[in-house]
Amino acid sequence: MKVLINAVSAKLGGAATYVQNLARSLAGQCGDDEFVFVVPPHCAEVPVAPSVRLLESDAASSSYASRWWWDQVTFRRLLEQEKPDVLFSSANFGMVRCPCAQVLLVRNPIYFSREYLELVLPEKGMRLRAETSLRRWLVCRSAASADRVMTPSTAMMDDLARYVPLASNRRVVNPYGVPRARINGEPQRAPASERPLRLLWVSHYADHKNLVTLLRAVKQLRDGGHPPFELILTLDPAAQNGQHTPMPAAERTLLQSLGDTVRTVGVQNYESTWKLYAEADLFVFPSLVESFGHPLVEAMAAGLPIVASDIRIHREICGDAAAYFPVLNADALAARLRALMADAAARSALAAWGHERVQQFLWEDHVARLLDVLRDTAASGRRRRRPKQVSRG
Repeated sequence: MKVLINAVSAKLGGAATYVQNLARSLAGQCGDDEFVFVVPPHCAEVPVAPSVRLLESDAASSSYASRWWWDQVTFRRLLEQEKPDVLFSSANFGMVRCPCAQVLLVRNPIYFSREYLELVLPEKGMRLRAETSLRRWLVCRSAASADRVMTPSTAMMDDLARYVPLASNRRVVNPYGVPRARINGEPQRAPASERPLRLLWVSHYADHKNLVTLLRAVKQLRDGGHPPFELILTLDPAAQNGQHTPMPAAERTLLQSLGDTVRTVGVQNYESTWKLYAEADLFVFPSLVESFGHPLVEAMAAGLPIVASDIRIHREICGDAAAYFPVLNADALAARLRALMADAAARSALAAWGHERVQQFLWEDHVARLLDVLRDTAASGRRRRRPKQVSRG
């Protein structure tokens, strides 16, 4: 089987990590399968092996119109040259009337999430609202044309299905996961007797990450005379690089007012992030919207107790292995944190449940399911293209 993987949008963050990890896994596959990745020019961490080949393109750095033209016209020429059995479009947008079988991964929830569309988008300008509508339309067109549509969660699939009808045989829910070797065999955390308790938040800044609710809760805890603690954030509040939403001035002011209660460590690579998990005592994830919430699985694998916003996807991932609070409710979040910070036994219990729960979310299983879907879709495409036998009388 030959697979062409359109990963041209994998510039940073979760998309880049996903493609790099996928390439590493596929490079270790046995057999005659061939995988051709189309990646951004700087995606140097993707490994090259006999079964994995890289093609570079900067198409994702152009305008939306130029990118759509590249996806539908320029990339079509590449398909004609490479002649893959199946195309894996790995980031929301796929090819309409694709000449080969196609699997589309839809991984961005903000175009379809009720929470985002009702709580965040109305506060945005007309241009962003129009852009969101256009992108949603393009994703729906892509999904309608794909042989199989994959999402990393049932919640994400249900949100997508509200906008584009998908027969059950075209839907694939394939959760992400952590490598089996990353799961901490001893989930109990060492007592933080010589230092402040460490809370950890892992993400980039975006409106739907709901960081402001966490900062307000932390302010309540600090002002209420809670024993010393520290919140660690994997972001740079002054970042204005255009890759992610910049933090609004009011939130930067709130962050600065918290002083040394909050430590910002900047964007971290994959290995550095795991070191942060190992050094933390409690993981906090207040997002309004997620397609999966990969840091939740990483936190469970690292043996961390979790406090998360009470949205459907977080329940789907964590089950009983997290303490939940009503989204946007800083008072409730502060109460949850206060209770767990004071109760080491409760933290240990959550960590133990997370250690059991994370066994359902293994990266090796995700890759195996993906390969099964690609092979099945490629076989279906070959059957459709097989010339009909003409009987001769």
